[in-house]
Amino acid sequence: MNASYKTNKMSKILTALLILLSFYVRGQDNAMSSDRPGSTYSTSPLLKGEFQLQSGLNYQFHIQEPNPLILITNKHLFQGNINLRFGLSDKFELEAAFPQQLEFISSAYQLEDTPIDEQTTFDYLNGVGLFSRFAIFRENPKGWSLGTRFGFQYDSFVRSGITANLDLTLQKNFKEGLSLSSSLSYFHLVANELPNAQWLQWAINANYSLSEKIKLYGDFQSSMAIGANDLEEILAWQMFIASIGTQYFLSENLALDTGFGLGKGNSSGPNLETEVDSQKSQSDLIYCTVGVSYRF
Repeated sequence: MNASYKTNKMSKILTALLILLSFYVRGQDNAMSSDRPGSTYSTSPLLKGEFQLQSGLNYQFHIQEPNPLILITNKHLFQGNINLRFGLSDKFELEAAFPQQLEFISSAYQLEDTPIDEQTTFDYLNGVGLFSRFAIFRENPKGWSLGTRFGFQYDSFVRSGITANLDLTLQKNFKEGLSLSSSLSYFHLVANELPNAQWLQWAINANYSLSEKIKLYGDFQSSMAIGANDLEEILAWQMFIASIGTQYFLSENLALDTGFGLGKGNSSGPNLETEVDSQKSQSDLIYCTVGVSYRF
């Protein structure tokens, strides 16, 4: 009887140890899946039952080069975002997005034979979006993973409207602590004053783990858009931003990040403020960001 009792007790202890070990291994393999920092999206949805907050503040300073209409334009953009993610299964999750933007623009216009018209505008813009994510395949033995993200967002950023968004991200993890990811995103305005507007965004991101707590990253994104207003006048723009930065893990569930970048943009088409053809315009920009990711 004593032998049977000891055997049962031993089996219970071993079972408990195996359960604890399984949780430990799961925790080791389950690194935080955050979109921050950088412009690419994570290929891995959260695991079932996980909840995560991602938030950041971006600042952009645009200096527009003079053209025959616009003498000078300085634009300050403060963009904030709050993203809430919830894992429904190990391959599927839902995400709610709440973007915010403060926009301050000072411009000087001059039409033919008219005095210089100086304008200053200040706008607060906001939005809300709902997205789903799906892991086409999680990281395979060779380090490749592929994920997709799809959803709709209503905002007042581009004259108020609903935007449909589809993202596809491919990632490769290397043994030396280096990972490369690339995202291709398609946007289409479903209801807007620019009903035919659509654009593509491509981004590539390199992450290197300097230690268990510190990651370095480099990021490049390119956006190209074309649309038409109610008068069927064609508008087009392009923007490029290259940035570098770092991410610091305070714990396995909490990370802070910051980055800095430079970029360039150009546009063509009628000016939305003066309703006069502005021909082509170019601008240089400075970009910086700070953010946080927290997994509950």
